[in-house]
Amino acid sequence: MGIRFKIWLPVIVALLDSGAVVLGAWLAYLFRFSGTVTSIFPTFESLPPVLWYLRISFVLSALVILSFLVGGLYRFPRRESLFDELVSVFKLFLVAWILLLAGLFFYHGFEFSRLTMAFLAVSGGCFLGLVRIIGRWLREELYTLGITVKRAAVVGDGEQALPIIKHLSEHPEFGFRVVGTIASANKYNEGESSEELKELSTVQNARQAIEEHQLETLIITPKAKDAMILPQLVRSCYGINVDFLYLPEISPVNGRPKNVVDVGGVPLWTLKENPFEGWMGIVKRTFDIIFSILLLIVCSPLMLIIAAIVKFDSKGPILYKQRRIGLDGQEFNCLKFRSMRIDAESETGPVWASANDSRATRVGKFLRRWSLDELPQFFNILKGEMSMVGPRPERPVFVKKFEDEIDGYQERLRVRAGLTGWAQVNRRRGDSPINDRIRYDRYYIENWSLLFDLKIILMTLHAVIKGDDLN
Repeated sequence: MGIRFKIWLPVIVALLDSGAVVLGAWLAYLFRFSGTVTSIFPTFESLPPVLWYLRISFVLSALVILSFLVGGLYRFPRRESLFDELVSVFKLFLVAWILLLAGLFFYHGFEFSRLTMAFLAVSGGCFLGLVRIIGRWLREELYTLGITVKRAAVVGDGEQALPIIKHLSEHPEFGFRVVGTIASANKYNEGESSEELKELSTVQNARQAIEEHQLETLIITPKAKDAMILPQLVRSCYGINVDFLYLPEISPVNGRPKNVVDVGGVPLWTLKENPFEGWMGIVKRTFDIIFSILLLIVCSPLMLIIAAIVKFDSKGPILYKQRRIGLDGQEFNCLKFRSMRIDAESETGPVWASANDSRATRVGKFLRRWSLDELPQFFNILKGEMSMVGPRPERPVFVKKFEDEIDGYQERLRVRAGLTGWAQVNRRRGDSPINDRIRYDRYYIENWSLLFDLKIILMTLHAVIKGDDLN
């Protein structure tokens, strides 16, 4: 059943996409020529037959399937997040819709309604997105049941293989089922392997293991990419269909390859670059200014209420100013609604806040749970001291400590500190190991895009609605 389903899955999804487009066209037609809309945008001719627009929807369906096919949206299992998949769906649907409009411009068989086509862009995109949301949920349920998953083995020794196996077993939605490891050494302890780390064979006998265990994917760890091991593994897999996935060796010292730059015919790997150089910096800063102004306007009534409650709840100022380190190591006053007693650090000195902190006031506990104490930082963003998204700003005493202790910590200071960040939405916060948080911050810096910022903002909103403490 699993193999047959893998073959038919792209066909099923393509049919559902086609149905979504046709349904979107039908609803766009009904909406455009409804009494409410025609009273505002009257038609100058008789009501056109719905069949015309259904024919157009069939053409658009074909264009959508073709663009999705070229864009790789019918390859399963999918590795990207749902947000990234939806972005790809909307972008490729827009391409198909524009191609349809270009074709209709040269077709004079009938006069189509431009307003209906605009409604079709909205309704069709929404239904296609809904198909992907429901489809992902169904696929994850199938993966959890072990249906349509790719059988995989990790090539390498236990030290590096075990974390990969644990991670994939905890996340069945990725579509992998790791059945064991292929040892990079000449010998392996058959029969003595643990349940988590079952060794299937050595690299020399990889072909036999692939055929015996019906493996479809090999995940190769850095230590297995030896000058002797990898060629031997490749040769042993000649003539059989098995995917090779590399686990890159990432460290704070050497970074990781990002893209290839062609310099006069010489390919060079980019390991480090300024993500906000030139126009990209202008785009991000403009986004921060517009977003912070809008949120200050929307949240100003709530902020006035919070200010009054904080004032009457306990002694002390309404706002708490704390020195933090931002872009290029510059200090600034990070603003918050005061959520702790004014003498909170009189006995302990500078320490990190923690969940259920006994120093928090009654109102402060509520503000911290819903991240409302962070609202004044919109002023920091407007001033250019912070950004909507970026590594969370740290206090000078901790920055000095971590710069001396943690290799690569200074990389966080290459960009503006953020109100929220990739580490925070992935639950890497104040009580998480600092090395873990830095890894997520560096990933954000190396992979920044405006869509990535929007994704993090949406994930932050989801976390706030759930009541997660993002501090």
